[in-house]
Amino acid sequence: MKQLFIFLPCAALLFGLLTGCDTSPTDSEVEFTPTLFIEGYLVVGSSVTDIFVATTAPLYELYNRAQNAVPNASVTLQVDGATFTMFPVPDSPGHYHLPDLIVQSGKTYSLFVAAGELTAQAMTTVPFPPTLVTYQTDLVFNRTEFSASWSGDTHGGYVTTKKLELEGAPIPLERQFGGFRGGGGFGGTVDTTGFGALQDSLATVRDSLSKVDQWRFVQGTSTTLSWQQFSNYGTYSFQVYTIDTNYADYLASSTQDPQFLDEPRFHITGGIGIFASMAPSGVSFVVRE
Repeated sequence: MKQLFIFLPCAALLFGLLTGCDTSPTDSEVEFTPTLFIEGYLVVGSSVTDIFVATTAPLYELYNRAQNAVPNASVTLQVDGATFTMFPVPDSPGHYHLPDLIVQSGKTYSLFVAAGELTAQAMTTVPFPPTLVTYQTDLVFNRTEFSASWSGDTHGGYVTTKKLELEGAPIPLERQFGGFRGGGGFGGTVDTTGFGALQDSLATVRDSLSKVDQWRFVQGTSTTLSWQQFSNYGTYSFQVYTIDTNYADYLASSTQDPQFLDEPRFHITGGIGIFASMAPSGVSFVVRE
């Protein structure tokens, strides 16, 4: 799921723009106070593999993720009344992990970060995975479409991905759009074209974020992948993730309404970024002639 999160550093800079309107972004004499930036995702059934800690940069500097990483932070995670100290990831400054702790649905995880005088904290309650109700395991190219539906209980919503797991022969160009190669998502490896449905019906209405067209990444309970979204025959995996409200709020608010200029909803106390959780469910299917 790392592919889905490439816009986070940009969001940090955007936040600086929104909160620094009274100064010139090119004025190097303006006093700058750094803020902690946190990026972390908990996935049900996996260990806590990567929590990234950095600081923000002045508006007049080009943001460099590696240079702003904090390699010596104190990072702890609390769950079920127990406190765990996270360890730095070797050769990856600013990254911390806890390989022996497996993420479980229904539990609340609280994150605490301290770096010098800077502190930040966040928490997430991990959702339960959805249940796939209907799906296909066999797709005849140019004749049938892959469709899936699922059920679950969430105030956040769902996102989906597909990935080519076992690559077969390329689909001839003459079979794709009469000669135009579509591919469906980053060369056919990961598809994000499914991100387009509505906010989950259980989600609460949130001021300007209640507009349906802002929920570009948060899906309902079904999706269809047409044959135009494939560039190779082979075996694919389809994953649907239940996401928590932290993730849903961030995805919805990262595309701002120009009428309101809402700041992204980070749910980080004392800092910015995202600390979220998700629970996957998936199935494999074959695309053939």
